[in-house]
Amino acid sequence: MAQSVIDILKQEHEMVLSQLSELSSKGTSNREQKYNTLKENLIPHMIGEEQAVYPKLMESGMQKMALESIEEHNAVKTLLSQLDSASTSKEDVWVAKITVIQENVEHHISEEEEHIFPEMQQKMSSNDLSSLGSSYEEAKKSALPVAAR
Repeated sequence: MAQSVIDILKQEHEMVLSQLSELSSKGTSNREQKYNTLKENLIPHMIGEEQAVYPKLMESGMQKMALESIEEHNAVKTLLSQLDSASTSKEDVWVAKITVIQENVEHHISEEEEHIFPEMQQKMSSNDLSSLGSSYEEAKKSALPVAAR
């Protein structure tokens, strides 16, 4: 049986938080490579949530939470695009930008894990959550070429 979307998202949250923590430290080696790896994980994650999870939230009476989550994603995408054009040689500026991304992502994850996921568990059956896990994985696959750009 497919894995619950909540379990998948929690695993990915842990990985992304770990990557952000490392990138927000000064003196990180291979910063550009690690940043690209972060984007390869984070961008498909956001697109997968937007295409598979958030529409389901809207259908389940959680429209306010879904809309706020989409706006949080938009803020992170804007910050990522700013970071893409920032020079890693200006470490203070770069670290400041990635720290703001980290703070935004931490806030977003805490809202999902403390509010959205419990409500999803109340409103959706375990079959629905597993099915949503499969839909999420499919949406993420369609996003992979986007993340590589």
